[in-house]
Amino acid sequence: MDKDIEIFQYGRNFIIDITSDLTLDQLNIIPEGFTGNIAWHLGHMAVTHKGLIYALNSGKVGLPKEFIKKYSRGGKPDGPIDQEERDFIYQLLKIQIEELPKDLNTEGFFGQSYPYETPYGYIVDSLEKAVKFSSWHQSMHIGYIMALKHLV
Repeated sequence: MDKDIEIFQYGRNFIIDITSDLTLDQLNIIPEGFTGNIAWHLGHMAVTHKGLIYALNSGKVGLPKEFIKKYSRGGKPDGPIDQEERDFIYQLLKIQIEELPKDLNTEGFFGQSYPYETPYGYIVDSLEKAVKFSSWHQSMHIGYIMALKHLV
């Protein structure tokens, strides 16, 4: 699973790199024809990673319920984020880079896997599949963010 972790880390570092210099206004802009902004996609990536890998494999999610609700699938921005929330999102994105390999290598950290059918019809039914799908999902949102970045 080392390559899968490497791919996840590379994608996560890439998205942090290409967005960390954006202003709060740029992170919050919802261009015409879009329903989301860069800030929401970043928060969604952090929440979905925790849900796919941790919640579906008996691990500790460790995120506030309101944050999870705000950035879960089907959500959209409910207003602009402030500097505090921006910092929290970037902290999560960065922590998850180091947290994933550490937790995967901690015996007994993860437990039973709970099967989940993604909206794309893919069945996530193991920890390994969760790591792979989390990277795929992250890559998809990197594409959305790159499109939005050109418009802000």
